[in-house]
Amino acid sequence: MNLIRIALAGGALIYGVLFGIELVRGHVLWQAVLGIIAVAALALLPFTKNEHQLHDGEMIAVWICILLFGLYAILKSGGLV
Repeated sequence: MNLIRIALAGGALIYGVLFGIELVRGHVLWQAVLGIIAVAALALLPFTKNEHQLHDGEMIAVWICILLFGLYAILKSGGLV
């Protein structure tokens, strides 16, 4: 589990830097801020000591990914994206 935590923290750091670059450039201000918050929240999730809280957080993250993918598919099929 320790290696997973380190890999997740490293990936979150890279994505946080990318979002930070976009924030500084001013291309996507609110999206960059929300991206940094989301990446930080997901990266901190495995560091919790409470297993029930970890499970709830993982399930919430999985369902958000599923619903966003479904929304993208609907928008793509409608020609909006």
